Amino acid sequence: MIRNPAHTLRVLHLASWYPSKVHETLGNFVERHVQAISTRHGGEIWFAAAVPAGQTVPLDTTRKRGSYTERIVYFRARKPMVWHVTRALFKAAQSHADKNSPPFDLIHLHVAYPAGKAARQLAKRWRVPLVMTEHWTAYHGDQRQALPFWRRQSMLRTGNAATVICPVSEDLARRMRSFGINGTYRPVPNVVDTKLFHASSDANTEATSFRALHISSLRDDQKNISGLLRSLKIALPQCPNLHVSIIGDGDPAPHQSYAQQLGIADRIKILGEISLPEVAQRMRESDALILFSRFENFPCVIPEAWASGIPVLSTDVGGIREHLTSERGAVIASEDESALAATLVDWSQGRIQFDSSKLRAHAEKTFSIEAVARDYHEVYEEALSTFGTP
Repeated sequence: MIRNPAHTLRVLHLASWYPSKVHETLGNFVERHVQAISTRHGGEIWFAAAVPAGQTVPLDTTRKRGSYTERIVYFRARKPMVWHVTRALFKAAQSHADKNSPPFDLIHLHVAYPAGKAARQLAKRWRVPLVMTEHWTAYHGDQRQALPFWRRQSMLRTGNAATVICPVSEDLARRMRSFGINGTYRPVPNVVDTKLFHASSDANTEATSFRALHISSLRDDQKNISGLLRSLKIALPQCPNLHVSIIGDGDPAPHQSYAQQLGIADRIKILGEISLPEVAQRMRESDALILFSRFENFPCVIPEAWASGIPVLSTDVGGIREHLTSERGAVIASEDESALAATLVDWSQGRIQFDSSKLRAHAEKTFSIEAVARDYHEVYEEALSTFGTP
């Protein structure tokens, strides 16, 4: 019997990406979704963490985190990955094997592969709805073509088994439909902790200083750090007041070397991974966020910037334009280094101003823990009310 969705539900979250002892920041946006949902509904989050060769396999962990329990199962990474992930997640399910009724009201899958096979099999076994959130850029053109046939098929089977599908942007929903995943789509954005990310109480009173910030994985194929650096080579001579920090959880060394080659290393700070509270502090100390990606869905750093009261300058890729209006920053064409440089010059010289309070208000209304928890509550209501109907 399906429980009334107005009441607290027991939700089983299955994650394809999630922070663990193997990779502490992998899928941290999934963790934040689970934390937001847990303000309304309890349950468990399970993640199967593949441990690369040469690393010691940690002991499995279970810990209580407020209204939900987090279970991480570790296994030695080997192919076929989907088979071993499924086996590990079914190991976690053994603790519920002797129960007569379904242990959860619904299953919420975060990213179709590789946890999707386990999600759809458990949903079928327990006869409960399957909700799927998708963050992955694998549905984009060139990346889609690079997917092995068997992985595409696994993603299709999982997506088409879902009762409700929740991409993080409308653009991703369109790409998933063209991929061949049909069904009910209800986009829900990434979540921002608006208590952690907030505007600075001390405005930048140094009229001669404009501080631009870039935060990403530092993957050059996606984030185009080399193009960003070439744009800065154009902008920096025109803007003695411009200070730029580039920060990410990738390797900063190649980008530091390229900045040296371009002769701009003395004007730019390029740093490795920092903690989320440090990211929030950097946002508060900055005047703008700049992104120069070749492809995206809708990166978390954009609403984090707005919650911090600063505008965003980004390439017009993925679902970014859905929220990035002229009141909240600017979009430029992908690979257009001259446009990025020209816009930075305008902003640093004060030719364009933004209302920090309006940026913050949009973040609170759309991306806050309360807003995203409300959105998922409505998704769960729909999934439970329509499950099993033709």
